[in-house]
Amino acid sequence: MYSSYKNFLNKLDAGDNEIIQLSQEDPRIAIGILLYSAVHADGRVKREETALYRYLLENYLHVTEDEFLMFEELVSETFSKPDSVNSIIEIIRSMPEEKRREVLTLMKDISLSDKQFHEFEVNLVAKISNLLGLID
Repeated sequence: MYSSYKNFLNKLDAGDNEIIQLSQEDPRIAIGILLYSAVHADGRVKREETALYRYLLENYLHVTEDEFLMFEELVSETFSKPDSVNSIIEIIRSMPEEKRREVLTLMKDISLSDKQFHEFEVNLVAKISNLLGLID
């Protein structure tokens, strides 16, 4: 899974990362990992999912072309840590409920972008919803 994830991120454009300052505590990294997990939840990466993910990085998370390389490195580094799920969830749980609901909606949008909603995608969205305290 990690190697396919790394290959996916390697496809993103790389920019000049010399002056970019991002940290693992940056909420964009946590959101990026959750969105990425929605792309890969069913084990198949479709063009529509990749395109929407890229669009969301640029337009929702405001990751600039210059930040892409460092962003992908931090996402990869955080994703590969055994305790990354807990830290990701904690970062997002600290956000206002409206923002958490937005992230969950974006995960659903990515999952549905290929016009299929696979069982693994349903399970992922339900589990993340629960972990974010969004079960109604």
